[in-house]
Amino acid sequence: MLVRCDWMGETPERYEQAMRAQRDAFLAASDWTQTFDAPLTDEQRAAWAQYRQALRDFPATWTAGSTAEFPDPPGVS
Repeated sequence: MLVRCDWMGETPERYEQAMRAQRDAFLAASDWTQTFDAPLTDEQRAAWAQYRQALRDFPATWTAGSTAEFPDPPGVS
């Protein structure tokens, strides 16, 4: 999922700030998938857990710039 983050400015620090804020929003939006009563199969829960881990790992693989190519959530192509 491509996200533009150039609205924050043009320094690497600003890009990183914007990317982390977006990543944190994606994580927060998927918190429900890891609760014990989420209406998901074990396979779906595992796919969401893998997606969430990819989001947490994302900053280490991202090169600061005006766009960030985040992983797609499960079921989205």
